Amino acid sequence: MTRVVAAAGLALALLLTVPGAASAHNAGRIELLVTDLHFSRGSGAGQGIVVNGDLIDRDSGASAAGFAIVVSATGPGGSPAGPVTMTDRRGTGHYEGLLPVGPGSWTVTATAEQGTSALPALGSTRTAEVKVDANGEVSRAQVHGGGSNVGLWLALAAAAAVLAAGVVMVMGRKAAPPPATRPAGQRI
Repeated sequence: MTRVVAAAGLALALLLTVPGAASAHNAGRIELLVTDLHFSRGSGAGQGIVVNGDLIDRDSGASAAGFAIVVSATGPGGSPAGPVTMTDRRGTGHYEGLLPVGPGSWTVTATAEQGTSALPALGSTRTAEVKVDANGEVSRAQVHGGGSNVGLWLALAAAAAVLAAGVVMVMGRKAAPPPATRPAGQRI
């Protein structure tokens, strides 16, 4: 049983540390993904909406600080708002900005960009439909595009399934009985 646990631990460590095909396709660049995009009322009347979002590396799921999220919007009658570069005040990969929009239905686009980071990156785009009422309250926000880390969850689930299958195979293997020996001179 100790060997099974050790083998499982080794397999998990290799899965988490050895670069796989996912990191090979981006030529060493971080693949930025905007996640957890949220909207709320800005402070004061007519100020717009506060946009919050997290930026992660799509391959590892790690926070991506030092890059940029740029938001813009198209509203009633095609009126534009932005672009506004959101800031990561704490350096944790959580970005925030104030988008100057008024009442109406808006299509907000959040684009992950290189920003000030020296690390090379590939950006991504995420859109959301937002409705702002006359008081500046966000009445509905529906986020689209950019993915929701489904690939990461599928990779983790596949790794867990392979690991579980290996454990079941090792544990299910019964010790083979020793080979039967014939007494000398006996024929079968």
